Amino acid sequence: MKKLIQLLLLLLVCHTLTAQKITLVKKGKSPYTIVMPSKATLVEIEAAKVLQDYLYRITGVTVPTGFDTAEEKPEEILIGKVDRPQTREIVYSDFGRDGLLIRTAGKKLVITGGYKKGIIYGVYTFLDKYLGCRKFAAEVTYVPKKTVISLPVIDDFQLPAFAFRETYYTEVYDPEYMNWHKLHSVSTRGEEKSEWGYFVHTFHTLLNPEEYGQTNPEYFSYYNGERHAGTVPSWDGKSVQPAAQLCLTNPDVLEIVCKNLKAAIDKRPEALYWSVSQNDNVNYCRCEHCAALDEKYAAFKPEEKMLSTHGGEKYPALGMGSLLTFINQVADRFPDKIISTLAYQYTRVPPKGIVPRKNVNIMLCSIESSRNDPMEAGDKPFAEDLIGWGKLTDNILVWDYVIRFSNLLAPFPNLRILQPNLQFLHRNRVSAMFEQGNRDRGGEFANLRAYLISRMLWNPDIDLQKEMDEFLNGYYGAAAPDIKEYINLLHDHNQAGMEVKMSIFGKPADDKETFLSEALLSRYNAIFDRALKKVEKTPDVYVRVKSARLPVYYATLEIAKAEKTGPRGAFDIIDNKLVPKPGIAAMLHEFVYHCVRTGVSRIAEWHTTPKEYLEKYIAFLENPDAQ
Repeated sequence: MKKLIQLLLLLLVCHTLTAQKITLVKKGKSPYTIVMPSKATLVEIEAAKVLQDYLYRITGVTVPTGFDTAEEKPEEILIGKVDRPQTREIVYSDFGRDGLLIRTAGKKLVITGGYKKGIIYGVYTFLDKYLGCRKFAAEVTYVPKKTVISLPVIDDFQLPAFAFRETYYTEVYDPEYMNWHKLHSVSTRGEEKSEWGYFVHTFHTLLNPEEYGQTNPEYFSYYNGERHAGTVPSWDGKSVQPAAQLCLTNPDVLEIVCKNLKAAIDKRPEALYWSVSQNDNVNYCRCEHCAALDEKYAAFKPEEKMLSTHGGEKYPALGMGSLLTFINQVADRFPDKIISTLAYQYTRVPPKGIVPRKNVNIMLCSIESSRNDPMEAGDKPFAEDLIGWGKLTDNILVWDYVIRFSNLLAPFPNLRILQPNLQFLHRNRVSAMFEQGNRDRGGEFANLRAYLISRMLWNPDIDLQKEMDEFLNGYYGAAAPDIKEYINLLHDHNQAGMEVKMSIFGKPADDKETFLSEALLSRYNAIFDRALKKVEKTPDVYVRVKSARLPVYYATLEIAKAEKTGPRGAFDIIDNKLVPKPGIAAMLHEFVYHCVRTGVSRIAEWHTTPKEYLEKYIAFLENPDAQ
């Protein structure tokens, strides 16, 4: 026992000798060299140069770069797979593609990581976590000024909570922002080529009704006594979309889908994920063979779970019998690819008696969930389905929704549910996240929401209040306390825990008695008046605070339009005529001008530019009875 204690003490002394504080920069000088492998990859070179650049920005000192073929020195920053004693014992396979390691070893600093982007993620994590830099938005980077950089003993190994992480906000697709916050993309956004060949709603791509509808109607859904092989106008008003789904038990459908999928894969062999998924409607096939599979593998009778995606008529949650049978067959043909399919609307409920193949990705969509309560408590049917899928597979991508699509500028107090939702999903074996924000530019708290979501996709257990406070202080400056007060006031009245459910398809008039009451809107305006006064001499911040106020204006305008008359209406009644209130026109002009000035591209998803909104609102003011 005595010898064991002596050995442990010896090991402790040895560790103390090797693990020590190090000083990278002091008094305008640095003894360090940034060392890369002799055959450095593009990521390793980029990582070394980013670190060199930011060290200069922080201290004014340029730390030179070099390669591991040079003679080893005591003071070195080792980037990537450098050939040095301090890196030879690292097991790089432990990192996967994105994991990272930041470690001090003697006087050396090691920053390395996984084969894809782990090394560059390591550098940005070092800048953020240990040097105090922040990337609040593509155009807002905080870099502290220091004369000394001293580091404590560091041994920081990180793996992401989710293997795939996309924050679908236009604001995030700046290359440095994506690297800093460790984000991916399913599309061509960002500098990296997407690993997705096809992404959602692909049945019509793989078997087009415009090509086969006339000649082979049997390839398409059977219901109401006939096959539905045609198209209908799309929701964007400019194109057509399939009227229904495919007949998934028709053997010719499987062959055509696989043939067309192979042709697409041959054009992009490097892509890993290929979506083979239902069209965006609930018109599934009820032919006797499809219906038999749906019944065979159903965990519930269809009518036991009724869903309503867009707040309209309810439909049964059919289950995945015929679809998963079909998808498994496709996956067997392409074992080196991941075949992704939607568990969405009528296919959301997990099946019984059949499991996805290992290379099948289940894309589960939370479109029905309310947004003022966490989904685990606020949408128990979805939570049950997610838990059920988690028992069948860990290859799950959740497509979550974090904004109000029909009114992108409307106040949408959902910030308090973001973390509990991601924590719940992570606990239940979700491996990938697609957080759908705003595909257009702008929207309510776009940069704040994107920042918080991005950081939680890497680690959903971060101190969210600390992260939010840092963002508010860095982005809004002296107005930060006022913006925080507004956010808290908005969320305190969003009916969390009540019967009221906040929908992604709602409108301001829905909330005019709760967080958009007349009294609260008055308080919001008073807060913003105060906030703007504090930053009137800092033009960039002043513009950001005005952008944060746009949702208050928008809510006021929309409620005024819905009410028409009365205290909150757009019109006074004078001599039995509707006369627009002067304040409404002034607010409208201010709202639209600031949208145009700051590049807000849409008021609602896919349609209504700010100028179109102005034209429509003016037409309403001129002729309210025509609206």
